[in-house]
Amino acid sequence: MASSGLARLGIGTWQLGGPNYVGNKPTGWGAVDERAAIKAIHRALDEGIRFIDTADSYGAGQAETLIGQALVGRTEETGTLPIEICTKFGNRRDANGQPTQDYSPAYLTEAVEASLRRLQRDSLDLLLLHSPPDSFDWTTYDPEPFEALVRAGKLKAYGVSSRSVYGARRVMDAGFGSVLEVIYNALDRRAETILWNDPAASAYRFIARVPLASGFLKATYLDKDPIFPHDQYRHYLPDRDRDWLVASTRQLAFLNELEGGISASALRFCLSHPAVSVVIPGVRSDEQVLNHIEAARLGPLPNELIDQIKVAVPDVPSHWKPA
Repeated sequence: MASSGLARLGIGTWQLGGPNYVGNKPTGWGAVDERAAIKAIHRALDEGIRFIDTADSYGAGQAETLIGQALVGRTEETGTLPIEICTKFGNRRDANGQPTQDYSPAYLTEAVEASLRRLQRDSLDLLLLHSPPDSFDWTTYDPEPFEALVRAGKLKAYGVSSRSVYGARRVMDAGFGSVLEVIYNALDRRAETILWNDPAASAYRFIARVPLASGFLKATYLDKDPIFPHDQYRHYLPDRDRDWLVASTRQLAFLNELEGGISASALRFCLSHPAVSVVIPGVRSDEQVLNHIEAARLGPLPNELIDQIKVAVPDVPSHWKPA
């Protein structure tokens, strides 16, 4: 039986999509070793992780394909803890190969069928709109095509992976779906006040994404400046964002003194909030999986450390907020 921490630990697979260039600019995490990727998924399953987050745009289907290959022969072996896959749709290429967003009923059906083929499954556990604009008009967006897929057995639940917590708040206010994937980590805690203090939050299951602040919550960056490969999206982060993330991570250096170090402590922070149903740190190696497992084993952070985090990094930069 999985522990309560492990039951709320999943894995993210953006890292398994490769560089995923749009024009000459990567939107992914660089080259990936496919055998290492499948090994990492197998390790997660063997250790008891039962939640896998992905998207059809991660490597134009590459991440979904690798998951499908890794799950062959494993989907029926989990007893009372079935494997749950959450995928996303809406980011596609137009006829000229340019990136566009499409959440239409026609593309919804096309995307679901394509994801099912790549994942080698008969139905999707969770389907989320992938980063719609925060200004998206939910009052005119019809949930019936999603409900029809639920009735047809193609889909179990649906919701939104929000671009920011402000977009997630609009989804929650409109009552669309039952699942929200939101940014939440020790540096960016806005979900606590913007979402989880509202009674409407009780109608949603929340998935915490970017729990390691895009990998900046890492011991390496406590005394070394990050240098990212050119085939990785982090290489192109604006200087002011990269500088703030590095400086803020160093403000939390006290977390590195705990067992497992700062990265494990950052995951424990996410697992400390009762509103988080599952947290999805990215993986590309079985070593990373084992590190995440160790964080779950250690359990939530003590309240005094959570308070210390909030004093050390009181808020996000003003330019991350609406004008």
